[in-house]
Amino acid sequence: MKVKQGTLGVIRESPYDRYRYVRRYRVRTQAQPVLGRLSVAVVTGANGFLGAHLVRALLRRGVHVRALVRPTSDVRVLDGLDVEVRRGHLEDEAFVRAALRDADVLFHLAALYSQRPEDVGALYRVNVGLVRALVKWAWDEGVSRIVHTSTIGVIGRRKDGRPPDEEEPFNLWATASHYVRSKHLGEVAALTWARMGAPVVVVNPTAPVGAFDWRPSPTGRRVLDVLAGRVPSFPPGGMNVVPARDVAEGMILAALRGRVGERYILGHLEGNLTLRDFVAYVVEAAGIPSPLPPPPGRLRAWVGRVRRAFRGSGVTGGGPVALTANPRKAVESLGMPQSSLAEAFAEAVRWYRDQGMGEV
Repeated sequence: MKVKQGTLGVIRESPYDRYRYVRRYRVRTQAQPVLGRLSVAVVTGANGFLGAHLVRALLRRGVHVRALVRPTSDVRVLDGLDVEVRRGHLEDEAFVRAALRDADVLFHLAALYSQRPEDVGALYRVNVGLVRALVKWAWDEGVSRIVHTSTIGVIGRRKDGRPPDEEEPFNLWATASHYVRSKHLGEVAALTWARMGAPVVVVNPTAPVGAFDWRPSPTGRRVLDVLAGRVPSFPPGGMNVVPARDVAEGMILAALRGRVGERYILGHLEGNLTLRDFVAYVVEAAGIPSPLPPPPGRLRAWVGRVRRAFRGSGVTGGGPVALTANPRKAVESLGMPQSSLAEAFAEAVRWYRDQGMGEV
């Protein structure tokens, strides 16, 4: 079967058989649905960091939320909220279909993150296979919009080192972890369904910061490192940081205003930070000394040269060269808010300290 030139350009760099996602199902065409309002939303991963923010943002809009969580999940971040918590397994078709009935939108946030070799199979089963199934079930149940949460890690890197946008194809397969590969292929599955007519919109959050990061996320671990007086690991080319509350609003706006079959980077226009920028935000919010020594002039210039060299080298040293991004599309076409980064870092620091997760 011949692939049309330019089809799904966002995934052209990865080795996979596109048609294994679609050959079992007859292609259906339909007009792009318009989502005028939200009454009932189904949220997977509702008890996670971003899920906690999304649920609260939906409740502020008067939306009834069905939070799908595992039978043994910790749901303390949802305590006191008027949320319909349904416990079950997302692989259970009957459980998921029952939750999706009469829902306007499915926000799929649940994913598996692991760096353990023994979890490789589970990564692809959850982050790829489950996406394929959930989109089909939601489409079959007549859900008007399906918002699939991907990650900034599957946005390709530009050769000139500039922050990439949504048009940059994934070009990191050779150096990517199995987690990133599985998230990339999950995005491929979601976008393939969209080409068949399913009402799918993909969002790619950058590095969120804020309250409720109880696991914590990679960004949260970096904040906690600074609070403990340690220098955190950091991509040499920098990363885009965004208030978690803005990401939640961006997800809702993607459901209401996003175009089917497109992806939106949910980040901050001023959020492309260096390690020194990131640490400065944390120490300012916490009122603590910086773990970084002030670099003398020559050292500062040398660090800049090394950073630029790493940015274009393709060398990751076990992590991404850069996680910077250009989120202008989501800001301009969706109206994604751009809250204060300083306030988001302060919110995170307060929350970690309240939970006893601050300085050690």
